[in-house]
Amino acid sequence: MKVNRYSNRVASIVLFIATALCLRASAFQQVSNLADQWTIPGTIGDIEALFPGGTPNGYDTASFTTGAGTYSLNSITLEFEFSSSYPAGDSSPQALSVQLFQGSTLLGILANPVADSTPTQWPQSSHPRDYTTFYDFTPTVKMTLNPNSQYSLVISMPANSGVDAALMFTPSSTYTSLNGWALGPTTTPGNAFTAGEHLKLGVDANAVPDQANTAVLLSAGLGVIIWCHRKFARKPR
Repeated sequence: MKVNRYSNRVASIVLFIATALCLRASAFQQVSNLADQWTIPGTIGDIEALFPGGTPNGYDTASFTTGAGTYSLNSITLEFEFSSSYPAGDSSPQALSVQLFQGSTLLGILANPVADSTPTQWPQSSHPRDYTTFYDFTPTVKMTLNPNSQYSLVISMPANSGVDAALMFTPSSTYTSLNGWALGPTTTPGNAFTAGEHLKLGVDANAVPDQANTAVLLSAGLGVIIWCHRKFARKPR
């Protein structure tokens, strides 16, 4: 009985490891500059607004490049500034239009913004009058990202919107990344104030396991389980 319990335990561990390896497509923030700290005293950061229809400020285009491997886009995160001095409803993430392009091809829209619980440099708890909050935008359709490919996020405020969006930027070009991802410069047509600046942005994506490797891992795991059962079945109880 002890041998059987031991073999079952070994088999369970092996199966767990094989499954974890095959399902290693967990969500990760592959590239981000959201942790950049603002160091100029007396202000809470570099704030640039997007107004309805792009007047007077135009749209923002932020680019990123994937690393090796195929990915499924999970969400993108932007940082918004809010102020008690604004009229109710201003700086609305819900009204923003966020589109993802590869070259000139529109891959889809990211919408349904939800406040992210990750604290910013200026959370509302410590800055109740002027504060910033991260918002996560999710794809409305499944978006698969190719290896080592450049993508563009085009962010704008529709002309029929009654509110604007106060987005956070950074003058720093530094960012953190996994698996060779990169953030490119942000361009803002019609807004000279953002020249040379970078939109605060995080891209969350799942690595898609290679089907051939998945089959090999599952086969190896099952093979080890069968070997364990046969080996211990031969031993006297």
